[in-house]
Amino acid sequence: MNAEACDRGFTVSPAGAKGTSPICAVLKEFQSALADQVQTAADVSLCNFHTWLQARGAPAKSVAAFYLKVPDRSPIAKAASSECNGCGWILQLENARLRELVQQMRQTLFLDWMKKSQVSLCLDHGHKLEQCALLKMRPVILEIVERGRSELKRELGTFLEQVVRRNNAGGGILGRGAEFLVGQRGL
Repeated sequence: MNAEACDRGFTVSPAGAKGTSPICAVLKEFQSALADQVQTAADVSLCNFHTWLQARGAPAKSVAAFYLKVPDRSPIAKAASSECNGCGWILQLENARLRELVQQMRQTLFLDWMKKSQVSLCLDHGHKLEQCALLKMRPVILEIVERGRSELKRELGTFLEQVVRRNNAGGGILGRGAEFLVGQRGL
């Protein structure tokens, strides 16, 4: 896996991301693919999260080989997020997809569709999108984030009522709440 691979096969498809940020959906899919594609080579540095992701997706023998190739690295002393290849690739992909979404939003029909659709944005990607979007797009971005916040608030209220009645069904809403607040990365 390398930087060019970030742009292959992981594109924003807001229509397929109902109820979640399309950027988060792409990042989650890409991050899952990392476990299969990262080579356990000496020149690959991984943070704690991505080491565990690699261990989950690869046979233990492969992960052990990673540590044997890099003798000064132990499972306890891992790369910081700023030095992690996985985190770097995800950041590159995130920036590319934010730019792609801004390009799509330049089309009036697409912008109108986003207003009326069920597309959502987490707070993190809403703020990042705002920073790189044209002024005319910002109210739509804020509206989409607020729509997601309102829907989530309503669903959390319903879940709380169920818990009070000792019915814990629908607990997945707590994960959606976390995703809204911090995005998909690392979840």
